[in-house]
Amino acid sequence: MAMFLVTTPSNPSGAVKPLSRSASELPRPVGARSWEAVSISSGVSAAVALTAAVGRRTGRSHAWRRCNPSDESTQIVSQRAASSQVQKDFFSACSLAGTWEKAIDEVVAAAGTGYESGFAFVSALYVDQAQGLPALTEMLREKLGLEHLVVGVTTGGIGQAAGTAAVDFSGGGAGEDWPPFEVESGPYLSIGLMQKAGAVPFFISKDAGGDTELVNRMASDGVVRALLVLGDPFGPVEQIMTSLGETFPKAVMAGGITSTMQVGHESQNQFTPSMAICSAGNKARLLSEGVCGLMLTEMEVHTIVCQGCRPAGPAVNITNVSGPVCTGIGGRPAKEAVMLIFSSVNPETQEKMKQCMTIGLGRQGENGSLIGDGDWLIRGISQVTPNGGLVVGDGIQEGQPMRFHVRDRESAESDLDLMMNRYRLERSLIGGPEPVGCFLFTCNGRGEDLYSRRHV
Repeated sequence: MAMFLVTTPSNPSGAVKPLSRSASELPRPVGARSWEAVSISSGVSAAVALTAAVGRRTGRSHAWRRCNPSDESTQIVSQRAASSQVQKDFFSACSLAGTWEKAIDEVVAAAGTGYESGFAFVSALYVDQAQGLPALTEMLREKLGLEHLVVGVTTGGIGQAAGTAAVDFSGGGAGEDWPPFEVESGPYLSIGLMQKAGAVPFFISKDAGGDTELVNRMASDGVVRALLVLGDPFGPVEQIMTSLGETFPKAVMAGGITSTMQVGHESQNQFTPSMAICSAGNKARLLSEGVCGLMLTEMEVHTIVCQGCRPAGPAVNITNVSGPVCTGIGGRPAKEAVMLIFSSVNPETQEKMKQCMTIGLGRQGENGSLIGDGDWLIRGISQVTPNGGLVVGDGIQEGQPMRFHVRDRESAESDLDLMMNRYRLERSLIGGPEPVGCFLFTCNGRGEDLYSRRHV
């Protein structure tokens, strides 16, 4: 899990490198921990907490969640905020209504109006009901009165209960008791709204097209403090995020991956876009094979990454690579190295390695023995080749430190507690405004299957 906490704005600085024109020419991502940590495929999750700016009002990809790190550091949204005018800097609502129109009505009734921008995460069921993402996106933005809305289709939703069905599912009561909850299937619509973030929407396509000129202009102006983003599963997300990182070297980037939207029979292998942006006075833009989101100029974002994994075996180096495939580990063929490490761990860890084994990557040049347990960049193993190679993804390099990890419920919960305690301690020492809200982008490998209970 990775958390993104928004704090007092500071004056951004640092050299700006314009966004490249061709994604195919972008450098391989090296140490792109901020983005990789929140990618759904990486087996972690991420949250973004927002704080008000000094002197100003500020307001999984599986889900979105109103995160409550501590009673001291967040503002709880109650039903009293559900009025015709905005009452909070940040608001969360999630509906499980039977139709997409009713779901929109329920989250709008809960939130009120007056917010500037936000994100919405929606189930494919609602998109099918609406006969496409544009109709749902445009109606939701219009009824909320937002300047900008970014929408992504996901495989689950997280938020504070809005409507009878959501309250019943969450196990909460009526009235002012709006507990946060998580839903992993069925119909849902989850929204996260910011009152004043100075948000500017953007989209970068696989060929570095889209809003490249806008992004470069914002970078030159030096006003962007953070980027909250969604990536299309079919796009070159890593390359685009690497280029954005070079374009905004001082800005925090956080987000997740949307799910696929298949059309027709599975054998046809056809998909429809799973992301959209809609701004006041414009129709919704359907987006695919790229990265979209909001550039924030009046908010800062702090990140906390909670991996939900623990190490299995020693740190070693990758010694042979063929594209996205790791074929050599520690001077041995990958298959042989895996079996040696497997035989060296205890029976409990061996069972977990059989069920869900991931790879933690260090930065090129780092000493693997000096990398802390929570500092590895976690990636899933998407496939094993016939000769035992591990398909990890683009960007892996020979000589790069790595360490096998296993998914673990106890580690996930203790890691989150540790990261939040660290954050609270740092904020108490540094000072600054309190967080006003939180986005959570969580791995679809978590949820009830990992924790054996809901709403964790």
